Amino acid sequence: MNNNLESQNINDLSLTKEEQSAYDYLAESHPKWADAFQTVLMQARDLISKRLIVSIYRENMVGQGQNSEIISAEELPFTLSAPTGKIMKMIWPRSGKILYAPISGFHAFDRIDMEAPFYFSEIETEKVQRIQHPEEVLEVILTEAPEYKGAASNQFSDDLMNSAANMAMALSYQHLALQDEDRSMLEIIANHIDSYLRSEQAVVEGHPLHPGAKLRKGLSPEMNFQYSSEFHQPQHLNFIAVHKDLTRTQSLGYTYNELIFQAFPGLDKAFKQSLTSDQQDDYRVMILHPWQYLEVLHRDYQDEIARGLIVDIPYDTTYYAGLSFRTLMPKLPIITPHVKLSTNVHITGEIRTLSEQTTFNGPLVTEILEDIMHKDMLFNDINSSPIPETAGIHFYNSDDKGEHQTTRSEQLGSLLRTNIYQLADKETINLIPSSLVAYNPNQGEAVVNSLIHRAQFAGQHADFETAARAWLSEYAQALLDMVIPLLVKYGIALEAHLQNAIASFNPDGTLNHMFIRDFEGLRIDEAQLNRSGYSTEHFHEKSRILTNKPASVFNKAFYSTVQNHLGELILTIAQHTEQSVQFENALWEEIRIIIQEKFKTMRASREIEEQRLKEIEDIFFDKKIDYKCVTTMRLEDEAHEYTYVKVDNPLHTEK
Repeated sequence: MNNNLESQNINDLSLTKEEQSAYDYLAESHPKWADAFQTVLMQARDLISKRLIVSIYRENMVGQGQNSEIISAEELPFTLSAPTGKIMKMIWPRSGKILYAPISGFHAFDRIDMEAPFYFSEIETEKVQRIQHPEEVLEVILTEAPEYKGAASNQFSDDLMNSAANMAMALSYQHLALQDEDRSMLEIIANHIDSYLRSEQAVVEGHPLHPGAKLRKGLSPEMNFQYSSEFHQPQHLNFIAVHKDLTRTQSLGYTYNELIFQAFPGLDKAFKQSLTSDQQDDYRVMILHPWQYLEVLHRDYQDEIARGLIVDIPYDTTYYAGLSFRTLMPKLPIITPHVKLSTNVHITGEIRTLSEQTTFNGPLVTEILEDIMHKDMLFNDINSSPIPETAGIHFYNSDDKGEHQTTRSEQLGSLLRTNIYQLADKETINLIPSSLVAYNPNQGEAVVNSLIHRAQFAGQHADFETAARAWLSEYAQALLDMVIPLLVKYGIALEAHLQNAIASFNPDGTLNHMFIRDFEGLRIDEAQLNRSGYSTEHFHEKSRILTNKPASVFNKAFYSTVQNHLGELILTIAQHTEQSVQFENALWEEIRIIIQEKFKTMRASREIEEQRLKEIEDIFFDKKIDYKCVTTMRLEDEAHEYTYVKVDNPLHTEK
């Protein structure tokens, strides 16, 4: 048996309901795009299947992490090639099937990457069938572990269908947009009028590990095209005035309305034209995502609109979606704030409304971080800083009760964040780190490796490997200089993963400055922060970011910063070298040295209890470390309560 795709009739795939909907929309409005959609559909499905299969092994789902077998491709009863010559073999007894997945690499934190094509073999008949959709893989999981069956698994199944269809839309759009483009993705981004915006738009595949990487549940294909970052479409934000008795606000330095009027030229005038002079002091401005304005506002807030408590403001400004969908930004030369807005759209496992605590606590967290970094010597002369969240607002009707109150409050909210071009040096290339692993399929070089090649030439390094060590050390130093002392001394765990930072680079490829953003998902050891002299009494009463579980605080910082952010970069850099396994280990050695030195610096300050230092240091360098189970969490319906497994820690040092 061979693995010739044509012999498996891959070109005659039957479309799922989600795929058919996307294809019908494209066929009617963009025929060439519809053709490209069909061309990339199997690739898109495979990318979701890959994420699911990798998760099964890494998260030890249904015991497969322990019971799977890694075999040589030569042992297979049919022809299947793999970059490593190795194949993952997973036996599913209750389904009577064996899953075969070609292994493309072995990496830190027990990560084994796999690549399509994937196959099932019938145990009894030895019939081999190409896996055509991730749903087939989910079916064997649920057959093997029926305890997972239920509302969460049904939702996860829908998620896979939606994500695969949206992945195909994204890949096919990229295929057409770049069909005549042979420059590296770095060149494309750096030569765009707005490098930062273009970097957000360059991340086509979404989360590198999550099976719901392209989930946009709640959007039609037309809406997906209009509102998702990879399609580069302009959007017009909606501004409304809401009576102050129906809002809760938070701001830095000025009243909420003063700050938002300063941020958006001409908004003050439009606001005053919308209200009588005696009303103006009683209303607050709120920004709505255009989808939320059209789909939710007039459905759920009819009474407030009818009573004149919510009023439209005729103010027009053009924004573009960022990678996170609900975070939007203008295009240069406009440098008004980035805005994080509520949307009732299901993205990577959650409905992405804005929690009340997000809009309320953002400016409060900003104030604490800026005070710490101004006063504490540990943050002197570091090459990183937070991006301020300057003002937040959410709807709040005291007559609403229980879950109804929470839902209505979370559906209408907005948060302002300082525009990166107000902070970064001129002539820098500003990138979302998620884009560092992106590449132009016609050229093949990831952005991070293009940056290193620039740095290699500018710094006259002897070879790529030498330049990469220097580049990564400088990059990681900036990131860890902020994250580790905040964690250890103050109990603040920034969620500094690839999507929650902005890296500013010099034209020669070296780092200029690291900015860390988005405080919605961070965790704070409340007792530790209080002991450090910072009160949390004024935080929102529903604050999920405050916890009394130090382990969850550590995991938040370590997973997002080390495993996700640095881990993805190290893997991508190492794959660009001849001896990728050895070089990946060498790069982790660089990270280990930086963290060890950071603990020495903190000890020398004599301001942190030795017991606390040692406890956290021991976890950093322990033999095993927690890894967040992104797939298990979805099947167990635990979006906020994280599930972990223990994996080998590349930072481990023998004592």
